[in-house]
Amino acid sequence: MRCVFLLIRYRTKSDQKISFKSLALLLICLSLTFFYPSLAAAAKKKPPSLLLQLEPEIAQVRDNIEAYLGEIEDRNTNEMRRYARFARGQIIQALEALGYYRYQLHLEVKAGDPAQLSVNIVLGEPVHLQVISLELTGPAQEQNDFTLPTNKKLRSGQPLSHAAYEAAKQHFSEQAISYGYFAANFTQKTLKIDPQAGTADIYLHFESGPRYRFGEVTFDQQGELDEALLRRFIRFKKGELFSADKLSELSRELRASGYFNEVLVDIREQQANDQLEIPVEVLVRMRKPHSLELGAGFSTDIGPRVSGNWEQHWLNSHGHSRGVDSELSMPRQAVSAWYQLPLTPPMTDKLRFTTSIEDEHFDDQQSQRFSLGVQWHHRQANDWDRILSLKGRQEKFQVGEDEDATWLTLPGISYGRLKSDQRVDPSQGYRLHLDVNASHRDLFADINLLQVTALARGLYTFYDQHRLLARLQLGALSSDDFSRTPVSMRFFAGGDQTVRGYAYQELAPKSESGRQQGGRYLIATSTEYQYSLTPTWRLATFVDAGDATLKRSKLGELKLGVGVGVRWISPVGPLRLDLAKGLDELQGGWQLHFSMGPEL
Repeated sequence: MRCVFLLIRYRTKSDQKISFKSLALLLICLSLTFFYPSLAAAAKKKPPSLLLQLEPEIAQVRDNIEAYLGEIEDRNTNEMRRYARFARGQIIQALEALGYYRYQLHLEVKAGDPAQLSVNIVLGEPVHLQVISLELTGPAQEQNDFTLPTNKKLRSGQPLSHAAYEAAKQHFSEQAISYGYFAANFTQKTLKIDPQAGTADIYLHFESGPRYRFGEVTFDQQGELDEALLRRFIRFKKGELFSADKLSELSRELRASGYFNEVLVDIREQQANDQLEIPVEVLVRMRKPHSLELGAGFSTDIGPRVSGNWEQHWLNSHGHSRGVDSELSMPRQAVSAWYQLPLTPPMTDKLRFTTSIEDEHFDDQQSQRFSLGVQWHHRQANDWDRILSLKGRQEKFQVGEDEDATWLTLPGISYGRLKSDQRVDPSQGYRLHLDVNASHRDLFADINLLQVTALARGLYTFYDQHRLLARLQLGALSSDDFSRTPVSMRFFAGGDQTVRGYAYQELAPKSESGRQQGGRYLIATSTEYQYSLTPTWRLATFVDAGDATLKRSKLGELKLGVGVGVRWISPVGPLRLDLAKGLDELQGGWQLHFSMGPEL
């Protein structure tokens, strides 16, 4: 109250001079006002319920004891004495789990409210492994990928670890289940401990028994799909050696098909026949046939945009599907529709019919496009995705000094491969893509044209927090009449997807009047280093180089850009904010880029 009174008095009499003594008193009062609650709380802090003293002090042992005991609640003296008997057993288990059998343990309850449990432990020497006998017999012995445990803690001279012993048993059992040795068992499963001698011996002898095979696959469905379509998802045959990975693959691909909201793949061991064939039962439940998605985004290249997607995931018993995609932004408006037929296998192979209408305006470039086409998607044995396509495209365009309307019949082929450890935010991986499109006057086209584009991205993480991301884009265009080549087939560079530090599509050859006309060749490369501040925030620095030109000889004169950025890893993927500086004296400048999307 005295402090409050002084504060009020000095506030209301501000015209009076405050002496040094009064000012000091005021500061003391302020300090007590802010810090007294925390000091009082510290003074009233309850003593710990557990006083644990180890000799010698070993962090692993302390952590294990505390984990076994868990949180010790406040207890009075009598309750703590009853609890001490339980605590003794838990402490002994925690010690022996780490190989400490020659310990001295003393517990004492210190009276009070609450009472304290004092634990004093002299650890002594841990028990060390002497004999380790790990044996595998039966047909699995001939299987190269059925391995023995290789834990470094299971070596002669190492301290006994019960966790390592249990992990070794689990290693045998899990492999047996994974490869279909359902009659496997341990012929010897022994852990011999001699606390007096300070030694322990492990004997794990595992008999695999015969390996089972896949039996008949049956489907339990409540839907309209033909069973013949469902069977095209199965990648194994009846009588083939059992593999849990192939069951997981079947379950994963059924879920990814877009047809179902519930998938359960199970085996019936008890129904195995004399040929050791195990039946497989697959339960599937259809999802709702229609879905609608609306989205909004923003990038500094095209500004704000909205999108809408409607899809009918299945419209008949053959698994056909269809959908409509749309996008609306200031420079670009587009709507496309597709109809898809599943092939064999349906999870990777499909036939898709497409059509689209697009209207794009950017600076002095204009393009209105209509296209109609068909695509055959196929996953090759080497995991490359191949797309064979045939597309007809009518494009009315204006770019540079060129203005025309061109019809192209474009047969094309593309190859792509994505390898990454995660989908949304990978730490390792790469993406490769090659696309080739051509047209010829003899095949319903106004000009002869050949376009080749290639993309390579790579991501590598080291020491957990450091990431390197590299990108290379290449493009080449051959045309017997460049003035009639549509703007969508020409090359431009600059922007958040090619060379940061330059505006969107700023890097391209210009006409005599200074208007951009696009190039025949493209190269864009980038090297980026990222440092992870937290699991969801990263700092980045990068160097970009690239250009679009009419002559190959000009590709050696690349425009450079450098910059820094921030990455936020959202649930739907990375969001990127970059500040870049173009180093070219004529076209360079500061650019702020905001974008989103996968890094691979």
